[in-house]
Amino acid sequence: MKKLATVLVLFGMLLQAAPAPAAGDDVVIPVILSMTGSIAFVGQKLQASLRVIEASINAAGGIKGRKVRFEYGDDESNPQVAVQLVSALAAKKVPLIFGPIFAPTCQAVAPLIDTAGPVMYCLSPNIFPRANGYMFMSAPSIEDVQPVLFRYLLKRKLTKIALVVGTDASGVDFEKRVDTFIAQPEFKDLRVIDREHFAVADLSVAAQISRIKAAGPDVLLSFSVGSPFGTLLKGIHDVGLEVPVFASGGNFLYSAMQQWSSILPKEIFMNGARGITPDAIATGAVKRAQQEYATAATKAGLRLEFIPMIPWDPMHIVVEALRRAGPDTDAQKLWSTLQSMKGYSGIEGTYDFTTRDQRGLREASAALFQYDQTKDQFVQIAPAR
Repeated sequence: MKKLATVLVLFGMLLQAAPAPAAGDDVVIPVILSMTGSIAFVGQKLQASLRVIEASINAAGGIKGRKVRFEYGDDESNPQVAVQLVSALAAKKVPLIFGPIFAPTCQAVAPLIDTAGPVMYCLSPNIFPRANGYMFMSAPSIEDVQPVLFRYLLKRKLTKIALVVGTDASGVDFEKRVDTFIAQPEFKDLRVIDREHFAVADLSVAAQISRIKAAGPDVLLSFSVGSPFGTLLKGIHDVGLEVPVFASGGNFLYSAMQQWSSILPKEIFMNGARGITPDAIATGAVKRAQQEYATAATKAGLRLEFIPMIPWDPMHIVVEALRRAGPDTDAQKLWSTLQSMKGYSGIEGTYDFTTRDQRGLREASAALFQYDQTKDQFVQIAPAR
């Protein structure tokens, strides 16, 4: 608690010291990331990507000639800290908060901003904001990914599914959505033959994987991120389960694959988004956006992977909204501007926020990627390229 209090005092002093913006000043966008704590590896990747985005926006003229500057707050991967940071920013009546990045932190802060702002762009694809609310979501949601995933399984005749999920909110939600989708007529040939659960703090899942192996599935579906997924991989390796494994896109990082290289299954695939690498079928403004992203990321030494690409479209979208509404706008006008945006082309596709789904894109932006360990390369496997 002493560390938390120190963080909040320093963040509060920063806010109080900041004068009201004047014409010609930088346009400051508060960003909340998890730069320490359990998902620091994600937060640090996102911050590296945001530095590239900040440079890209300013090279294009910023916002009405004013430079954009991101100011970072660290929620320590802790929902309580996130609540305190958002409360402090909301009290200053900032129009926009970019982040947080973790489903539990986004869920914790949603009630603080959802009816009156500020506008918030959560960077966790696992969040489903209230329609027409002040929270927006980035990247394809798991609801968009699952039809792509299940069609891929049907195509390969991988019909006997084993589930192993955490007992946390993300795991519970993933399992529930699996059940909802496979109940649809299109997926009637898919069936879950075993369900296993584990706590994210567990150090072993050998018993659960042993039961899965005995059930004889065609494929294993999981949705854990970071250390819990590492525990799962170790269990799969030690028990000798040899089936394709689906994993959360939160693990879609080359550094993670290299860290777990000795225990990776022969076949592992993850959810992602169109545009992580330039899409051969993309045309027009979408193709130009993808090429711009790939060039900027590569020049900065970032590999083309899911986590660093997540903020690219959302940040460019809110900057475009600030250009239209004015850099010194309030939360309500910024929200109204975002809700009216239609036809904006980013790396994932062309957005339409008039649907009021708070995302602007649906299933067409979702994709699956397989990790090829021999080449140290993620390759899009669905939709086919």
